[in-house]
Amino acid sequence: MELNIFINKLFQEAKNNGFNEYEVYYVDRESLSINAYNEEVEKYNLTTSYGLSFRGKINDKIGYSYTEILDDDAINMLVKNAKESALVIENEDIQFIYEGDKEYAEVNTYYKALENLPADKLIDLALSMEKEAKTLDNRVTSFGGCGIGYSKARYGIINSKGLNLENKSNLLSAYVVPIIKNGEDMHDGMGYVTANSIEDVDPKKLAQDGINEAISRIGGKSVSSGKYKAVINNEAMVSILSTFAGVFSGDAVQKGLSLLKGKEGEIIASKQVTLLDDPHLENGLASVPFDDEGVATKKKDIIHEGKLMTLLHNLKTANKGNTKSTGNGFKNSYASPVGVSPTNLYIQKGEKSFEELLKDVGEGLLITEFAGLHSGANSITGDFSLAAKGFYIKGGKKDYPVEQITVAGNFFDLLKNIEVVGSDLKFPMSSIGSPSVKITELSIAGK
Repeated sequence: MELNIFINKLFQEAKNNGFNEYEVYYVDRESLSINAYNEEVEKYNLTTSYGLSFRGKINDKIGYSYTEILDDDAINMLVKNAKESALVIENEDIQFIYEGDKEYAEVNTYYKALENLPADKLIDLALSMEKEAKTLDNRVTSFGGCGIGYSKARYGIINSKGLNLENKSNLLSAYVVPIIKNGEDMHDGMGYVTANSIEDVDPKKLAQDGINEAISRIGGKSVSSGKYKAVINNEAMVSILSTFAGVFSGDAVQKGLSLLKGKEGEIIASKQVTLLDDPHLENGLASVPFDDEGVATKKKDIIHEGKLMTLLHNLKTANKGNTKSTGNGFKNSYASPVGVSPTNLYIQKGEKSFEELLKDVGEGLLITEFAGLHSGANSITGDFSLAAKGFYIKGGKKDYPVEQITVAGNFFDLLKNIEVVGSDLKFPMSSIGSPSVKITELSIAGK
């Protein structure tokens, strides 16, 4: 059944069953992933998926249901399940079907240059990344992974209040992880790119990036335990920010899962830190003109020069917190209820280059990688104890690689201990970004 016909029949059935407001959210996805191994295609996976969720308001409660099939049976099932789920809700949280905003920003999330990409060309690129790596360095003995992927999606919201929004997006990405053998030791590194056209995927450059990172790790050793002046590079800082991004959710605060309750308007970070949520960022992986409730998105400072300006909200948490939605009501999938998530979340870049940050430190540590983020970090308290890798800094420059160390600290203290923010803002295959930052000191457990 065609989508418009299905929705019209669904809304009529919902009305007949006592729903006074109702809405559908639909998504149509296609993704292609190609993995190479030993210069052959190891996996070729093309998937398509379609899903539609229904929300209906009855007796001031909203029920949910979803389907992957558009037929008359699905209509009956959606209305029946939504009604049943609404009638068993016991909490008093008020939820909303949104009438929409007057204006929505124009956000470019779809690139025509990525339409109709030939599969054989994508296969050639995947195989070329492996081939180039082996050609560039004969110490490359194997790969931790090598692949290329393309995805596209069309999604929209239609409701009984006249809201009718649709957006589409697409993305091409590629990565290669060459493993270098040096004596008895093995070292890996990654080259990667997210691209708006196939011409942006350069197999030789990706291979070289991965090899350079692997080579830089040769000869790594631990350092003595103690407190060190430090630089956390952009990619490592992104992993920390990603782990603790949930603390800025209004939903987490209201559920007691964040220490930021009542902190709006207070200083929670160094004056050097401005943390942005920007859904209109050019080429941002999470750029979007509206959230999954139909609220127009907007750029906002979460932290401005150290001061907590706002938490992130959807309609329900905003109402509960006596404020307005920030346009951050998103679903994990069409089958999920609306939660709270950031869009393009990043620390605003400063003026100093990465090299200048190292020079400022003089002698200390450069942290380039954290491991164990899922098990070694408490997203509620902010405490973390993480295995890390990096380099010793001597004379304001990288000296030798460092490994087998553990960095212990607290996310909120880390924000306060940022002395300088670098200019090298980076989004490493992620919608979360950061420049490198200079830290007053880090507690290191080593040899």
